[in-house]
Amino acid sequence: MNPFRLLLGAVALYLSAAIPASAKDDVLIVGGAGNTGAAVAKALIARGDKVTVLVRPTTDRALLKDVLVEYAVADVLEAEQVAATLAGKKFTVVFETLQMLSGVDDRYTLAYRNLIAATRGMGLRQFLVLGAACSDRAAKDCPLSPPLYKVSADMSAAERVLRESGIPYTVIRQGSLMPGGPSDPDHNTATGTSFLTEDLSVFGAALRADLNQQIIGCIGNQKCIGKIYVIDDPSIRPQLDHWLCKRRHETDTIIFSHPDCGPFPPITVRK
Repeated sequence: MNPFRLLLGAVALYLSAAIPASAKDDVLIVGGAGNTGAAVAKALIARGDKVTVLVRPTTDRALLKDVLVEYAVADVLEAEQVAATLAGKKFTVVFETLQMLSGVDDRYTLAYRNLIAATRGMGLRQFLVLGAACSDRAAKDCPLSPPLYKVSADMSAAERVLRESGIPYTVIRQGSLMPGGPSDPDHNTATGTSFLTEDLSVFGAALRADLNQQIIGCIGNQKCIGKIYVIDDPSIRPQLDHWLCKRRHETDTIIFSHPDCGPFPPITVRK
């Protein structure tokens, strides 16, 4: 690890954590009923922001039980639904945390076009999205397997749509996000050593709880506007190596284990 880059990363982490967001932001979280969305929603409400969560009619809202959020209901891939459910509403920040590994082609690009069209006239101060670490890379230069690279390419195209829209944006690209869902015993584990770097050549990894903190620090934060970051954490390099090993053995199907990769290295950090 380059010490200078690590220093820059530490500065970025300090800025995103230490500079408060604008008071009482009105935040729309797209995909807010998922793991990251629900965690961020709870933190934003705790600091005094108003949160609306955009969900599909069939979305499981269990992670937001008893959380004081409002709901907007639409399929982000249906332009008319998105326009209708957001008509007359006003937000200062949009945060997108969709997880669409399957479905129609170019689904992220389509979702972004629909969301941008429906929110363009709101005077948004920020549209924050989670991008893919292989954005703008050719397949031969990306460690992702074919099915994941296809998703990454779509996310890259969607990111360009946002950057070209004229709406103030923040992009946090992620390579590998660990661990899995709420049933994982390390779900709430954080190292406290993740950082945001503007070195876009990095294929980074982070724990979910650390990513959540970086997102919260950037929402409403002027220091993050117009920035493209990669989140990384050198303290979980063994876990990233294991994750990349599985990707090397994938063809057209995502796998969750492979004998050549051995067991997943335990995460031994503070909680």
